[in-house]
Amino acid sequence: MAHPIAVSGASRLLSASSSRRAPRCPAHGRGRAGLKVCAVAEFVKLQPTEAILFQRYKAHESSLAAAIVLEDTADSKKIITSSLDKTLALWSSQGDCEELDVCGFKEEARLAPPGGPIFSLALDCRHQDGLPSQVFVGNHAKQVAAWVPPAAQLDSNVVLDEHCGWVRSLAVAPGGRWLFSCACNTLRQWDMSRAVPRCVATVSLDKGDILALVASRDRVYAANADGSLRAWSIGRKAGELTEVACRKKAHGERVAGMALRGGLLYSVSYDGSLKAWDADNLDIVVDRSNAHGGERLHCLAVGPDGLIYTGGDDKLVRRWDPTLLLAAAQPLLCHNHSVRTLAAGGKELVVSGDKGGEVAVWKV
Repeated sequence: MAHPIAVSGASRLLSASSSRRAPRCPAHGRGRAGLKVCAVAEFVKLQPTEAILFQRYKAHESSLAAAIVLEDTADSKKIITSSLDKTLALWSSQGDCEELDVCGFKEEARLAPPGGPIFSLALDCRHQDGLPSQVFVGNHAKQVAAWVPPAAQLDSNVVLDEHCGWVRSLAVAPGGRWLFSCACNTLRQWDMSRAVPRCVATVSLDKGDILALVASRDRVYAANADGSLRAWSIGRKAGELTEVACRKKAHGERVAGMALRGGLLYSVSYDGSLKAWDADNLDIVVDRSNAHGGERLHCLAVGPDGLIYTGGDDKLVRRWDPTLLLAAAQPLLCHNHSVRTLAAGGKELVVSGDKGGEVAVWKV
C-alpha cells in the first residue's frame, strides 16, 4: 500500500519565461550547423510554466526501476511503476489536475509477478484496434511479458523468451508494429502484428551491454555500458534493421538513458553529462557537462511542455531548453534520494521516482 506524504498542490516552483518569439525552423538542413541555427531560433519559443507538485508518496519499499504514464487526459490519469522490491503497481486518479489536491493518486492494482524485479516498461496503445492498451514488462528472469491493467496477473499467453540476461530496456516504435528489447549485448526485434509477438531479428554487439533503447518510426537507438551510441534504420516493408550510425565514446561512462525530440537524440550518463545528438548521424550538437553539478545522471524524459527533464544523484529533477540545453527553470526539489526514473504524459504530467521508493507527480 502507498503511504501518503504531506505534500500538496500548494508546493510550487516558479520558472523563467520569455515573451520573445521565433520563426519555425525548416525541416531540411539537419546537419550539425543547421541544427545549431535551429536551436538558436527555437530557444526563445518555449515559455516554461510553473511546475506544481501535486503529490509525493511512498510507492514501493525499494528503488524505482521504471515508470510510464498510462493515461493523461482531462478525465483520467494513470501511472504504472515498477521497483526493485519485485512489485508492479498501477496508480489512478479521476478528474483533471485541479482535483488532484482532493483525491490524489490511489493504488488501483499491485502485482508481484514471477521473474521479478521488472526493469523496463513499454506501452502498446491498441485503441485503434478496439482493444485495451497493454504494457510490456522486461524482467530479471530474461523474459518480456504483457500486462493489461488493472488485471490481477500478467497475460500468461504472452511470454517472450530467448533473452540472454536481464531485459534492461524496451521500446515500441510509433505505428505499433515493432517492439524492441535488449539484454546483455543483444538487441531483439519483435513483430507485434501477431497475437504473440514473434522475434524477427537479433543484433549482437562485439562488446558493451545495451542499457537503454528508444525508437522512432524508422530508427531504433541503443545506449551502451561502454559509453557508445548506435542507430539502426527500420525497413519500411519488412522492418529489416541496418546499422546507420555508431558513436563510440559518446560518453565517458555508461549511458543511462535516451529520449527523442524532433531531429535530436538526447542522452544522459554516469559521467554527469547531458548531450544532444543529430538523430540522423549521431553527430554531437550540444554537450552539457556537469549537468547535475558533477553527480551521476540516471534518467531523462521529454515533458509535455517540450522541455527535457533529467534526474540524478543530486536528488533533483532539472529542466532544460531542448535546443541549447540551457537551464529552462529552477530545479524541481522534493526527493530525499537519487532520482532513478522519469516518465511524461501527453497533456500535463511528469512523474519522478527515486531510490527510496517514493514517487512525485508534477503538473508542468
